[in-house]
Amino acid sequence: MLETTRLKLVPLTHGQLLLYKNDPEALAHSLGIHYLERQNDPAVANDLQEAIEFWIAKTKQHPENFEWFTNWEIILNDENVSVGGIGFAGLPGVDGKSMTGYGLDIRYYGRGIATEALAAMIQWGFNNPSLQTILADTPLLHVASQRVLIKNNFVEGTRDELLIHWSLNR
Repeated sequence: MLETTRLKLVPLTHGQLLLYKNDPEALAHSLGIHYLERQNDPAVANDLQEAIEFWIAKTKQHPENFEWFTNWEIILNDENVSVGGIGFAGLPGVDGKSMTGYGLDIRYYGRGIATEALAAMIQWGFNNPSLQTILADTPLLHVASQRVLIKNNFVEGTRDELLIHWSLNR
């Protein structure tokens, strides 16, 4: 678990990810937090479903390093609720790179939560000496997500018709 001024970041185990997918209220109970039905951005619904299946498969394959393959629940301390998730897409590759991603409940946009959570994940990730570069992608029109990356010193790399590709070097 990671802690910041306002947040707790909790990496979900394989079993907790199954609850995340099938019984989010039971997941909240297992984490000792209040249940709040998620209101995710509909624009990322398909990406989130893909991510859930990835997390479940990869945490089963890599139980010893599951933290690199899972969703870390972002818990807002003063409300004791999960307001989103963040994580990496796996251990750093031979090139020293790993991808990060995050998402918040739309009711919690604009409060600096994603920025604070990402700062904690960057610090955690760079504690692994193999990690040299963190990558991230944002949709072209998702300015708020781009600001989160900029505030955490990510640099814009290339763009394509859908995404901006970002990186942060150690």
